[in-house]
Amino acid sequence: MTNALYQFSRNMDTKIHPPLRQINKARKLVQVVPGEGFGETSIDWVELQKMSQAMVSYNFSTGNIDTVDFALTNSKIPIVWKDYTIDRRLYEAMRAKGTDVDASAALDAAYMVNSAEETMIIRGVSRDGTNYEMNGLYEGAGIDYSTGTNVGAFGGIQDAVVGAYELMDAADVPTDALKWNLTMAPNIYNKVLQSRNLNGHREIPELLDLLNGGNIFKSGTLASGKALLSPTPDTGSQYVDFYLSQEVF
Repeated sequence: MTNALYQFSRNMDTKIHPPLRQINKARKLVQVVPGEGFGETSIDWVELQKMSQAMVSYNFSTGNIDTVDFALTNSKIPIVWKDYTIDRRLYEAMRAKGTDVDASAALDAAYMVNSAEETMIIRGVSRDGTNYEMNGLYEGAGIDYSTGTNVGAFGGIQDAVVGAYELMDAADVPTDALKWNLTMAPNIYNKVLQSRNLNGHREIPELLDLLNGGNIFKSGTLASGKALLSPTPDTGSQYVDFYLSQEVF
C-alpha cells in the first residue's frame, strides 16, 4: 500500500509541478530556504542590529568597536493546504469516460495553495485576512512612496520608481548597486504594459532598464493601485527569505 501511494504521489508531481512553476511568481521575489518537512513547527532566526559609522584615520585605534548585537526570534511555521472530496459516483463516471479526475482535482487544489502562498510571501501570514501575524514583503516594507502618480501616462510608473529610490537613498540604501523587482497590482501592470510614448516606443523596456537588472511582475495579491519595489533575491537575501518546510505535493 505504501509503494502504491508513493507511485501515485510521484505521478501527480509530474502533472502538478510544471504548471505551478509557470505561474508561481512570489518565490522569484525571495530567497527560498528548503526545510525539513512538516515535522518542523517553528524556526529560530536572528536580527542583527545596525552598526555605528566606520572611522577614518591613519592608524588603527580604539573607540570604533561595536559589540555585535542581535535579537533571537522564534517564529511558528504556518501550513498551507487545501482539502477536497469527490462524489464517488461522479468520480467513477468521469473515470469511465477517460477523464483524469485525480490530476484535475489535484492541480486545482495546487493552484489554490499557490495563490495562498503568493499572498503569504507578498503580504504576510493572516488567518482573518486583515491582521498580519507575520509580515510579508509589502506589509513589512519600511518605506512608503505615497505620491499620486498617473501610471496611465508614459513615464508615470518610472517617476514612481525614481521617487521610491530617492526615499531609499535618504535611508542610506545603495539603490544604484542593487537589482530591483517591481511587482504591480493588475490595474497598474496592464496600463504599463500598453503604455507607449508619442513615437510608439513601449515603456516596459525603459522601466526594466531602470530596475538595474531586476524584473517586472503582476500580482492580484496587491490592492488596486499598489506596487512593491523589492531587491532581487541574490541581493536581498540578508533581509528576507522564504522558509519552505515542504514542497507542494
